[in-house]
Amino acid sequence: MAKTIISKRDLDALIRNRLETYVPDCQDVSPLPIVWRARLNSGANWAIPGWTGESDSVRRCTERIHRHLRELRLSYDIPDEQ
Repeated sequence: MAKTIISKRDLDALIRNRLETYVPDCQDVSPLPIVWRARLNSGANWAIPGWTGESDSVRRCTERIHRHLRELRLSYDIPDEQ
């Protein structure tokens, strides 16, 4: 199945919105902006390079949205960069 191409900005917004609405106690945790990466096999061509916030909060919040991030990786790619 072909993935939908989405801008980095829109993908960032989807992730941040999930943190704000689905995981309300994660308001102090933020992902760094999405970056392009060369595709490995059938994986996504983007990655979250890191997170800001207190380490225990980051761990807890990323565990909570893990399934959502997996769905995004299966559904979306960003425009290729050279």
